[in-house]
Amino acid sequence: MNSGERIRPPDRLAAGEAYLDYGPAIPDRYGIPAVRALVRDPRSVFAYWEWPAPEQGRAWAVRLRDVDAGSATVVQLDRAGAGLGSKYFDASPDRSYEADLGWTDGSAFHAVMTSNRVRTPREGPSAEVDPEWMPGPGEREILGVLAVPPPRGYGRSGPSHA
Repeated sequence: MNSGERIRPPDRLAAGEAYLDYGPAIPDRYGIPAVRALVRDPRSVFAYWEWPAPEQGRAWAVRLRDVDAGSATVVQLDRAGAGLGSKYFDASPDRSYEADLGWTDGSAFHAVMTSNRVRTPREGPSAEVDPEWMPGPGEREILGVLAVPPPRGYGRSGPSHA
């Protein structure tokens, strides 16, 4: 539904009726090469990309690099998804990551464009305590229990009530 279907144009308004201009629709593509990375949580990084004219015949892929550890995860893209897409990647807490858009020839990854660098936060509450906000009686024990990170995969596989 566009704004023309929701609101009558200004030349067809009744006296005293308000007109809201919603403007043009947001485009699906902008035609500007881009790859960006965003942190979702300590264990997840989201990457999105647009490459206006990916060369046909190449095996396009997106790679998430762990800058601190030197490891990488490569995801092959189908032909339709090579020009525009997004993906959530598994990550580790307190690490720096970059996403690369490129192609693979079977043995190597060839980066065409690299994203911004992001850093995942630590998992759990901070170990630093501001003297102005010192825990009171009984609160220190509760904070100690909360500081233990949950097991890997916690809250990622399904509903919490299952």
